[in-house]
Amino acid sequence: MGIEIYARWDGQLPTEVDEQFEAWLSGVSGNIGYLREAYYGEPYATQHLVNEAFHNRGGARIAAATLRERLPETLRIAELREQTIYEVTSLAAIENTLQRYRDFVELCERVEHITGVPVMCSRRTE
Repeated sequence: MGIEIYARWDGQLPTEVDEQFEAWLSGVSGNIGYLREAYYGEPYATQHLVNEAFHNRGGARIAAATLRERLPETLRIAELREQTIYEVTSLAAIENTLQRYRDFVELCERVEHITGVPVMCSRRTE
């Protein structure tokens, strides 16, 4: 089981939505507005980053500045999960995970800059 986070924005193309739905198969996904985290134990980095999406059934618009502010703690949580839950010791493997979160925030910043509206972050669990 896992937590899936989707960023949605005004003017998002159908192909961009399709890429998000196919992203769970790939290791690179934050740059297209998709994050996935398994339900293997707390703390959850996604829950820290997009907390509002966990409390609003339809998702929530989250300002890019808020995501940027939360990013350092999100990265700390993600690194902790990699080390303690998954027992990953490779710095390169951990860095790949951390980069997904950085990419997600950077995408949200770009979209908000272009559209003038924060992205809608929604959560799906399976």
